[in-house]
Amino acid sequence: MTSDAWFPTGSHVHLRIWLGGMVFDYAAQAVAVRNLIHDWRRRRWYTIELIRDTIEECLPPRRLPYERLFLGP
Repeated sequence: MTSDAWFPTGSHVHLRIWLGGMVFDYAAQAVAVRNLIHDWRRRRWYTIELIRDTIEECLPPRRLPYERLFLGP
């Protein structure tokens, strides 16, 4: 599967971050998540999950904090 299939342009995805035994669920633009994962690969001190299929395509109400910082290159 290509990254384009996981991150369609202009879409929003459900992102789950595990940090210190706690779970944080966020909605974020696919481009921001792609850049976050690229950054994460350099230093993996937390766990990331992408939730592809959700009931009724519902996304979490909270957005990824500082999402706009990950929208750039």
